[in-house]
Amino acid sequence: MKRVVVCLAVVSLLAAGAASAAYPEKSPQGYVMWGAGGALDNVSRAATPLASQHLGRTIVLQNRTGATGAIATTTVANLPADGYSILFGAENPNLYKVTGISQIDYDQFDPVIILMANVGVVVAPKDSPCQTYQDLIQAAEGGKSIKMGSTGPGGLPYVATNMIQKIHGVAFNLVQFDGEGPALTALMGGHIDAVAVGLLAAANYINGGSVKGLAVISPERIGGIGDVPSVKEIYPGKYDQYLPWGAFFGVFLKKGSPKEAHDALQDAYLKACNDPKFTEFADTMGGVKLGLVGDAARAYIEQNKAVSAWLLYDSGGAKFSPEEFNIPRPTVK
Repeated sequence: MKRVVVCLAVVSLLAAGAASAAYPEKSPQGYVMWGAGGALDNVSRAATPLASQHLGRTIVLQNRTGATGAIATTTVANLPADGYSILFGAENPNLYKVTGISQIDYDQFDPVIILMANVGVVVAPKDSPCQTYQDLIQAAEGGKSIKMGSTGPGGLPYVATNMIQKIHGVAFNLVQFDGEGPALTALMGGHIDAVAVGLLAAANYINGGSVKGLAVISPERIGGIGDVPSVKEIYPGKYDQYLPWGAFFGVFLKKGSPKEAHDALQDAYLKACNDPKFTEFADTMGGVKLGLVGDAARAYIEQNKAVSAWLLYDSGGAKFSPEEFNIPRPTVK
């Protein structure tokens, strides 16, 4: 009888220990949807070592690339919702449904934190006759053929350019490139008149005087790039329904993950985001540090989805209407 009592006591103690074990009991695994050296990868690897220090466990990152980020998104969506599989993602899943890439997007995830944004900036050659953003728009309104760099549907330059065309009722002569780098090279070579790219790609060129920043596609000016104005101050009211908008970089858990895991990761990444080392990284990169969590993070994602999906659809770049997925048209707030 004594042996039975002892065994039961041991089992009870083990069960109590398991129940009280705090997250994390092991190292979480992080899946970065874009490749090594890219903007998302750089942001993830700048914040994660800082977050790991506060979490008490090393978050192990691996790049799981392919299908515009859908490989990593699907991988984490198919893993257990236990808090140990973390998705490091950008804005791309917001267009998966309307482009037909995947039915799995951020609706299946909870944002832990939106770390940074990469806002759009319209740039022109340093010796361009269009010395201001108004010059560029007025030239297009006057019927001048403006060669505007772009990428394929869904890329930041493509969506941003369609936003500008829609707002101002102009039509640019779009010249497609494989990415922002080749478009900027063509711009500096005088082969195109302007291009809208992510600030992370253009900041060094603007600061170095290789290109001229005409306007940031943001509600306000961005520090670190001189006196480049925002589109909102140049054209008050015209951009309100579309802003804020741009690329973003965040940390996500599959819906249904334990609240304890979500809260622990959120706390760790908030502390990382507020760390002077990460602030310096963001400033050096030319990114906009956000640190959005909870309802603010979800609202930011939904705003981005509405703007991107409808601009893509209206320009003929989407296979399906956003209405099919209950994505509302962006409206003036």
